[in-house]
Amino acid sequence: MKSKKRIVIAGMLCAVLAFSVWYVQRPVVLKLGIFTGGSWNVPSTSTYEYIDSIIRRFEKDHPGVYVQYESGIRHADYPEWMADHIISGQCPDVFLVLDTDFYEYVQLGVLKNLNSFLSSDKEFNESSYYPGILEQARYHFEQFALPFEYNPGMMFVNESLLEQEGIPLPDKNWNMDDFCSICRQITKDRDRNDTIDQFGVIGFDWEDALNAYGVQLIDPDGSVNLNQPDVRKAIQTLIDLNALYEKSVPSQADLDEGKVAFAPMSYAEFITYNPYPWRIKRYSDFDWLCVPMPSKTGYAYHYDGSALYMGMSNHTRHTDLSWHLLKAFCYEEESQKDVVLYGLGISPVRTVASDPEIIQYYDSLGISVSLINAIMDYSAQNETYLDESVKNKLDTGIRAMIDGDEDLDIALMELEQKINEKNP
Repeated sequence: MKSKKRIVIAGMLCAVLAFSVWYVQRPVVLKLGIFTGGSWNVPSTSTYEYIDSIIRRFEKDHPGVYVQYESGIRHADYPEWMADHIISGQCPDVFLVLDTDFYEYVQLGVLKNLNSFLSSDKEFNESSYYPGILEQARYHFEQFALPFEYNPGMMFVNESLLEQEGIPLPDKNWNMDDFCSICRQITKDRDRNDTIDQFGVIGFDWEDALNAYGVQLIDPDGSVNLNQPDVRKAIQTLIDLNALYEKSVPSQADLDEGKVAFAPMSYAEFITYNPYPWRIKRYSDFDWLCVPMPSKTGYAYHYDGSALYMGMSNHTRHTDLSWHLLKAFCYEEESQKDVVLYGLGISPVRTVASDPEIIQYYDSLGISVSLINAIMDYSAQNETYLDESVKNKLDTGIRAMIDGDEDLDIALMELEQKINEKNP
C-alpha cells in the first residue's frame, strides 16, 4: 500500500515537474498593434512585407518569442480598434500611436513610462535621433513612446513656372519676405481678361503662417495667446497674399495644370505624387521639386510635421521583450531603412539618411539627403494639439479677418477673449 502511495506521489511530482518545465520553456507571444495603408491621408501601396521582415529579424534574435498582429485594420479604423482592446483589457504589448492620440493615452495610463529603459539600456543612445524628435513623445519630462516615422512639412515649388518668369529657385534658407516677393511677381492675369489666372500659392493657411513665424499659441496655463507681434505679422501676411488674387481663388486644377508656384506639401505627398516607377504621376507636365517651408528669418528654429510613434502597454507581462521589440521597430537601422524604402515617412534616426541605399533612393526621387537634413536638423516643433472647438474658432475668426476690413489688433483681441472664455 505504501509502495503504491509512493508511486502515485512520484507520478504527481513528475507531472508537476513536467508542467513546470513546459511553463518555463513555453513560447512567448507578443501582441503587436498596427494598421495598414498610409498614415498621412495619401494613397499607399505599402503592405505588411516590411513589418514582417522586422518581425522575422526580431524572432531570430529572440528564440522562442513570437510576434502576432491582426491584419486588415485600416488607418481610419485603428483608433476605435485600439479603444476596444484597451477597454477589454487586451491592449497589445507594443503598438503604433497616432500623434493625435498620444496625450490621451498618457493621461489614461495606457502607455508605459520608458525613462528607466532609456537610462539603463547601454545600447540605446538618444542622440541617434534628429533633434527634438524624442521630446515630441514626452509628457512632463517622461518618455512614453519612441518615434517610428516622421512626415515633415515641405513647400512644393513649380520649377518650370519660376523659370518661365525668370525667378531664381528659393534655397533652403529662404524667408517669408522671399516667399511673399515671389508670390507677388508670379500672380498675374496672363490672358488679360481681367481675371487672375496665374497664382503665387495655394493652401498656405493660418497654421502654416504661424509656424513660419515660430508662434507658440498656447501659454503655460493652457490659454490661447493671440496678443503677439508675430501672430499679427502672420495674419497680415495672409491678408496681403489673399489680396493679390482679387477674388480669383486658385483651385486644385490650377495647381495640377502648372498655374501655381507654391503649395505646402508633406513629405508623404511628395513621394506619393512624384513620378517614380511605383508612385502616382500627378504633376508630370512640368518640373517641380520641394524645399523647406519658408521661415521668419530664413534660419528656422523648428520644423513642423506629423509623427507616428510606437509605445508599450503599461500592463504588458513581457516588459523587457516588449522594450526590445519597440527598439527593433523604432531604433535599429535596418528596420528604419525599411520605413524609408517602403513607408511614407522619414526615419527619425539620423544615421539612416547617410546609408548608401537610402541616398540612392532619395536621388531616384529627385530629393537630396542635404534637403532631408536641412529640414530635420532643426528642432522638431513640440506641438500642443489644439482642442477641435478651439481650432474651429480660430479657423472661423481668422477667415473673417482675411475677408473683412476690421482693425486687425481689435479682431485678434476679440477672438482671443472669445476662445478663452470659460462659459462662452
